[in-house]
Amino acid sequence: MNPLSKKAGIPPGSMVYIGPGRDSPALVERISYNRDSLIVEQISSGEPFSGKADMINLILFHGVHDVQAVHGLALEFGVHPLISEDIVNTMHRPKVNRDDQHLFLTMKTCYTDKETSSVRFEQISFLVTGNTLVCFRENADDFSVKIRERLASKDSRLRNSGVDYLLYALLDYFVDNYFHVLEQLGSEQDGLQEEMLDLPAAEHLERIFKLRRETSALRQAIWPLREIINSFLNHDEGFMRSRTRAFFRDVHDHCLHIMDSLEMLREMNTSLHEVYLSLASHRLNTVMKLLTIIATIFIPLTFIAGVYGMNFEYMPELAWKAGYFICLGFMALIGLGLIGFFKYKRWF
Repeated sequence: MNPLSKKAGIPPGSMVYIGPGRDSPALVERISYNRDSLIVEQISSGEPFSGKADMINLILFHGVHDVQAVHGLALEFGVHPLISEDIVNTMHRPKVNRDDQHLFLTMKTCYTDKETSSVRFEQISFLVTGNTLVCFRENADDFSVKIRERLASKDSRLRNSGVDYLLYALLDYFVDNYFHVLEQLGSEQDGLQEEMLDLPAAEHLERIFKLRRETSALRQAIWPLREIINSFLNHDEGFMRSRTRAFFRDVHDHCLHIMDSLEMLREMNTSLHEVYLSLASHRLNTVMKLLTIIATIFIPLTFIAGVYGMNFEYMPELAWKAGYFICLGFMALIGLGLIGFFKYKRWF
């Protein structure tokens, strides 16, 4: 059943979690910083989410399945109900919404599952309001550790910039994940091609279709994001300074690079499919040719055996003492002659 059917018939703005089943409470971490200070806090249930007014506040919200926690944060920051609905819908298409006080952006990032070697997607949502950026994620990993490491240095650009550069840094981090996945998909296709040249098998066709599905899913995830970043460059964002636009242009270039790489992967996948069909057809033709040669050799031998297998009363050859050996020799001569003829014609 389509998970989106859970929303059928309910009023717009209703917060219904769409995604894999989880029941653990959300983990919320707030990182407040400026040029002189860095404060890292864990926010417990019931505590306010807002940070210090004189600092940049990054709120890392892990676990959008906790609808109550998302609802509490949305109420505190005055988020529109339709945006709250999009946050808890992890199957939403990448999009951007703007109003006088908020900028909301949702995107997809990807990674390779080490157990299944398949591409997994995760929805990332950003809410920018004033000097605060909220990052909503489905899972918790070492992402917050890496951000704290970048903020630890007082001389880092991230530490000395505003919320606009912080949004860029997070977007760049999640977009870069696509390059790792693309590299792994390219290596897998190269290895698959080498295996197919040795001996094509049915499992190779399954892997080709798996790669095709993953490549299409990557394209569907990165294509809208490219348009979103392009809108940042062409739209007068109130929170974005002019010097930060160059960095967003770099993310846009990354998206274009990813799109080009995906097109190359799609062409390689199509070529792999054609190579598989050609190799399978060639192998089938080789087998059929061998079977045809064997059948051709045995047709005259079967004819001779059939003639002398008839139950006539008078067959002079049956009375010969060497008749049996003469017949076998004649049959062997025919068989060897046909083999020599086929080799002369280079039919095998």
